[in-house]
Amino acid sequence: MSRLKDIVRRGFAGGGIATLLLAGLFVLGGPAPSTLLVAGWLAIVGLSLFLAGIRERVPVAGRLVGWPRVGAAGIAAFAIGAVGFGLSQLYTLEVASGTWLLAVAITVFVPGYLAWFALECWAGGRRLNDEMFAVE
Repeated sequence: MSRLKDIVRRGFAGGGIATLLLAGLFVLGGPAPSTLLVAGWLAIVGLSLFLAGIRERVPVAGRLVGWPRVGAAGIAAFAIGAVGFGLSQLYTLEVASGTWLLAVAITVFVPGYLAWFALECWAGGRRLNDEMFAVE
């Protein structure tokens, strides 16, 4: 395994564990439907990132899928959920506050970066080093 691939895979595994722990904290926070929705979203993201980090290929619907595509799906789910979560938070903040501007920046730019990285993972590295996403 190349050094770059090892770094990406460890990042996926660690990020998956952290996201699963965060999902668990949301579940412990209370049984409100919105809380359970966020916990379910985080659990899906965390599980896919963790699996991409520890398995070379993951069985999905009877087919073996390489770890970069599993990771890309998890990152894309995180980006989509982050936009929804960010927009829901923007609705509750005052328009003139500095917090609102920060929330707008996070809602727009962070998911944009995540979407770009998900596309890089899915394509196997167009702009990044393709050995980072090699499936052995």
